[in-house]
Amino acid sequence: MESYKVLFEDGKPIAPERISFCVSRFGDSYAKTVRTMILSTDRSDLNKVLFLKNCAILLANFKMTRAGPFKGIRVDKSNGKVVDHRKKLEEAWNNVGKDLIALKGFLAGAECKPRARTILLLNEGSRKKVIEELWNIFKKLLPVTMSSYSYGLVGATKILFSALPEIALPIDNAMWLKLFKTVDYADVIRLMTEEIRKWEKITREPLEKCDENGPTTLPAVYNVMAMRVRG
Repeated sequence: MESYKVLFEDGKPIAPERISFCVSRFGDSYAKTVRTMILSTDRSDLNKVLFLKNCAILLANFKMTRAGPFKGIRVDKSNGKVVDHRKKLEEAWNNVGKDLIALKGFLAGAECKPRARTILLLNEGSRKKVIEELWNIFKKLLPVTMSSYSYGLVGATKILFSALPEIALPIDNAMWLKLFKTVDYADVIRLMTEEIRKWEKITREPLEKCDENGPTTLPAVYNVMAMRVRG
């Protein structure tokens, strides 16, 4: 278990009560934004309007609209419409919209209940397909999210989480560089899945129950703990 660093410390699982404490203390703004993503995507389909709005909300919350490719993107409080003068989110949708819709439909067909546990409830074949498709969509997003000073890895994962919070993990720069030490998004999702499964096997507790305020997802809880140990 040396490779497990998010839900484990010194090879031992972090107590569920401690994870609950970390989640509850992480911050109201983050929690509110994540719940918005989860609630708004709790449906069998995905469309452009929802995609644009969720991306704008999440990117702003993670302070990614102050500079770089997403500078100035916001939701107009007066009418609820997305302001995106450079059309970066439109470009993202054009690149991956059809893929996201197809993947969302596949997940709906899998009928994983509760939704929070989707990434673990998928059978092995379906999980492999889902992770491979996440990796493909991630790569298609990079031309939109990269800039002269960034490879775009962070932005791509934030966009994926805003559309598919039940399976996607948002990853910041420190997590890429110091925690996961890879640029392969599929490898990170596989590691997350394996670590959650191992933690639950030992503790005999469902990880999503560590977020007592719900609704939540396994990646949402895992992300809080990953940010805690990213260094």
